[in-house]
Amino acid sequence: MKGYTGVESDSYASRPLQQQSCLASQGIPSLYLKEEAVPSIFSNAPKYLSKTCNVPRSTSRATTSSRFQLEEKRLDTLEQSFKENDNISGLTVSQLEERLRAETTLPEDFKICIVEQALLVYLINVTEDIPKIMGSIIVRSDFTMAVTVDEKVVPSTQYHDLVKGPLRSMSQLVNLMARVKAWIGDPTSRTLEFNIKLAIQHLKTTTDSLEEDSEEHKKISFLTEQLKLLSKKKFGRVYSAKLVILSYMIYAASPAAYMVLQDQNILCLPTTTTLRKVTRRLNSATGLDNSSYLKLRISKLNQYERTVILIIDEIYVAKRVEYTRGEMQGLTPDGSVASTLLCFMVKSVVSKYKDIVAIYPMSKLTAAKQHECYLEVAALLRSVFFSVIAIAVDNATTNRKFFIDFLCNGSLETKVIDNITGQPIFLIFDPVHGLKNIYNNFQSRKVFECPPMPQNLPDGCCANFRDIVDLYDLEAAMTLKKAHRVTAKALYPKSIEKTSVKLATSIFSESTRDALRFYGTQDGKSSWTGTADFLALIIKLWNIVNVKTSTKGKHKRDSTMDPVRSSLDWKLNFLRDFASFLQNWEDSKKPGLTRETFLSMRHTCMALVDCSSYLLDRLGFNFVLLGHLQSGAIESRFGWFRQLSGANYYISMRQVLEGDRKIRALSLLKFSGFSLNEIDDAIKSNVSNSNNSSEDATADELAESLQCLRWPSSSDANVIFYVSGAMARSVVHITRCGYCKQELVDPDASQAVQLEEDFIFNHGATKFLDDINRGGLTKPSEYTFMLAVHCWRVFEEINASLPLKSRLLAAECQRSLFVKIMDRVTDIDSLGHPLVSENYCFKGHDLKSLLVQRLFNCFAKNAVKKLTSDANQSNQQPAKRRKIAKLSSASHQ
Repeated sequence: MKGYTGVESDSYASRPLQQQSCLASQGIPSLYLKEEAVPSIFSNAPKYLSKTCNVPRSTSRATTSSRFQLEEKRLDTLEQSFKENDNISGLTVSQLEERLRAETTLPEDFKICIVEQALLVYLINVTEDIPKIMGSIIVRSDFTMAVTVDEKVVPSTQYHDLVKGPLRSMSQLVNLMARVKAWIGDPTSRTLEFNIKLAIQHLKTTTDSLEEDSEEHKKISFLTEQLKLLSKKKFGRVYSAKLVILSYMIYAASPAAYMVLQDQNILCLPTTTTLRKVTRRLNSATGLDNSSYLKLRISKLNQYERTVILIIDEIYVAKRVEYTRGEMQGLTPDGSVASTLLCFMVKSVVSKYKDIVAIYPMSKLTAAKQHECYLEVAALLRSVFFSVIAIAVDNATTNRKFFIDFLCNGSLETKVIDNITGQPIFLIFDPVHGLKNIYNNFQSRKVFECPPMPQNLPDGCCANFRDIVDLYDLEAAMTLKKAHRVTAKALYPKSIEKTSVKLATSIFSESTRDALRFYGTQDGKSSWTGTADFLALIIKLWNIVNVKTSTKGKHKRDSTMDPVRSSLDWKLNFLRDFASFLQNWEDSKKPGLTRETFLSMRHTCMALVDCSSYLLDRLGFNFVLLGHLQSGAIESRFGWFRQLSGANYYISMRQVLEGDRKIRALSLLKFSGFSLNEIDDAIKSNVSNSNNSSEDATADELAESLQCLRWPSSSDANVIFYVSGAMARSVVHITRCGYCKQELVDPDASQAVQLEEDFIFNHGATKFLDDINRGGLTKPSEYTFMLAVHCWRVFEEINASLPLKSRLLAAECQRSLFVKIMDRVTDIDSLGHPLVSENYCFKGHDLKSLLVQRLFNCFAKNAVKKLTSDANQSNQQPAKRRKIAKLSSASHQ
C-alpha cells in the first residue's frame, strides 16, 4: 500500500510497534490513520485498480450566505453608482436642464425651458387655438420647487413623500413629473385633501381681491375656514375668533337651534363645552371681575367716548329662586326673594358703547336703597376712569325721591356736583318716558287746553283725542289713508301696551298731523286744526330730543333733527321756551298733563339745555346728540335679556345674569374686537381683591351658633340612608376609585348595616331602601350614613332659625359656605368614631367634601322650591292684582 486518504504521505502507522516505540522515544510524534481512510494506491496493481486523490477545492463561496453577501455587495456598488449619477445638488439650473433633456425615462409630453433663471417643466394643452398650461414644475436657482395643477399651486404636503425640501436628485424630479401627469390625466387620483387644498387656495386668491369689510369677503372667509377645519381631525381643530363669535351668538339666541346644527354635521362648529368656556371667562369667580371687564372694554375708547351717561332702571323678574352651581339665585342680600332687579348702565354720549355695570336684586325698591347702590356704582366708575356727565331715570316715584331727597337735598336741581371729582352731574328724567306719559295723559284725559307759546302756539290751542278717533273712523274703509299710522291699538291700548313708544309715535306723527290739518278745512271739522297744532308741537319736541346721528337732519330734510352745535342753537332756545310753556300751562289750571308729567318734562328740558351747553362750552364737543341722553339703551338691553331667555317677558334673576354674561362675552369678542387669548391674558393679570376671609368668618360664626340638638326621626333616617347611598354612588362614579368605593359603599349589600347609633331610631334606617331595592340601589357605609345624618342635622337647625337661615342665604355661594361649616362642626365626637383616613382615601380624594357638596345640592333644590312657593303666595293679595292685570294684558282700556 503506497498511499491512503486523510493522513500524511509518510505512513507512520504501517511501521512495526518496536520501531514506533523507538521513534516515540526520540520525540517524533505518533501518526494515525483516520477512521474513514481507505487504501487506494496499490503497488504492482493494474492502473484501473488505483486512482490518484486530488486536493479538494475550497467551498467557502458555495454557501447561501456567501452568495447573499456577494449579491448585496454588488447591489451596494450599483446603488452607490446610481446615487452618484443621480445626485444633482452640485449642478446649476442650466446643467440640470441638459441632464433632464438627456434623460431617457421622462414621462411623455413635458416641455422644458429656462425662464428667469428657473427651470420650467410643464404640460401644455391647446384647445380651439387657446393654449393652457395644465401643470408645471418650477425649479428655482436654489433648487426649491413649486408645483401647479390647473393653474393652482399645489401645497408641498401633497408631494412631500417624494421631495422634502430642496430638490436633490434627478429621480425625485422624474417621479414628481409622473405624479403631476397623473393628477392631470386622472382627476380621480387626486385625494380629498388635495382637492380641499386647491379649493382653499382658490378661495384665498378671491378674498385677497375683496375688501375686508364686504359681505362677500365674510362669506368666502367662512367657507375657507370650514374647508380648513374639514381637513383636520376633530380634536385638532382651532377655531377662529369670528367663528367662535358666530357660533356663540347662535348658541346664546337658541341652544336648541345650535344643537340641531351640530347634529346635522354639515358644518365644523365648536362644541357647546367650548362655547361655555367663553362665558366662564366673564364669571367673577373664575375669570374677569366687574372692574377688570370694564377696564378691558374702556381700553378701546378714547377720552370723548369715556364721557358717559348713567342710566338707572329696574326690570321686573319672576319671584323664583333657582339653584345652580352651588348658588341660590333669585335672593336679595337679606335673604328674601327678589321681585325686581335694579340695573345700572353706562352709555357713551358720542359712540355706541354701552354696558350694564351693576345689577342689584330687590324685593322692595326704595329711594334709600337706590342711593346706596348708586354710591357703590359711582365709586366703581371712578376707579375705571369713566366720566359720568348725567344720570337718566324714568318718572317713577322712587326715582323722583332719589333725585330730590338724596342728590338735591330736598330741592330738585338740573345738576349736582360730585364731591370726589368736582364735576357737575346733570339729572335727567328720560325724554322717552316723557313722550309716553304725554301720550297716556292725552289718551286718558281726552281734552287739553294749551296756553299760548311764542312762535309755536301764538294763540294757544284746544286738543281733543276724540278728533283722532274720528279721523281713524273716517278713513277706516279707505283703500289709501292719509293717517296710515293711526291704528285701533294706538287708540285703545291695553294696560301693558301703554308703555310702547311705537304706539305713542303713531299718534304723534307727521302723517296724523297732516291728515288732521287737511280735513280741518272742511265743514264741521275746524276743531281738528287745534289738535293738529298740539301734535305739531309735541312732534317738534320729539324730533329735537331724539337725534342719534349727525346726518339725520340731512337725511330727513328736517332742521329739527339736526344735532345741537352751539349753546346758542335755536333748538336749545325751543327747549327753554317749552319748559316755560309747561310751567304756564300748569299754573293756568287748564285741562292738561298730570302734575308728575309736568314736573318731569319741564325739568328734562332745562337739564338737556344745561348739559348740552356744558358739553359744548366746557368739554369742547363739536356737537351734541340729544338722543344719547335718554334711557332707551337700557330698555333695549332688557329686551335682549328676554330674547336670550326664550322670548319670555317674565324671566328669572338667573336668566338675567346668564344673559348678561353672554352679552359681555359678545361685547369683548365682537364689539371690542378682543381675541380669546387677549381675554385670557387679562384674566392672568387680574388681581382679584376678593378673598375668602369674610366667608370664613361667617362659617366660624354659624358653626359656633349651632347646638346640634336636632336628630332625625325614624322616617327621616330612612330617607337619609337612601339618599346617602345615592350620594356615595355618585362620588364613586366620578372618582372611579376602588378605595373610595371601599370607604363609602357597604361591601356586603345583602346584609343589614349595623349602626352604632341605631338605638336612636325606633327601627332600622335601612327598611325603606330594603323595601324598594330591586338589586340596583347602593347601600352606604356607616361613615357615609353618619356624615349624611350630621349634614341633615346642621341644615335643619340652620333652616329652622331665621337669623342663621338669613346668613346662609345671603352668602355669595351657599354651598361653599355650608362645606366650610361642616369642616368646623364635623369631628370625632359628633360622628362617634374617627374619620376615615382624615376624610381622604388612599388616592387623595376628599371624601367628606365630595359627599357634603352632593348632600347640600339635594337639600338646596328642595329649599328653593319652598322659597319660591312661599314668595308667590302673595300674588293673590289685593295689592298685587292691579300689577298682575297690567302685566298679563288682561284689562282693556
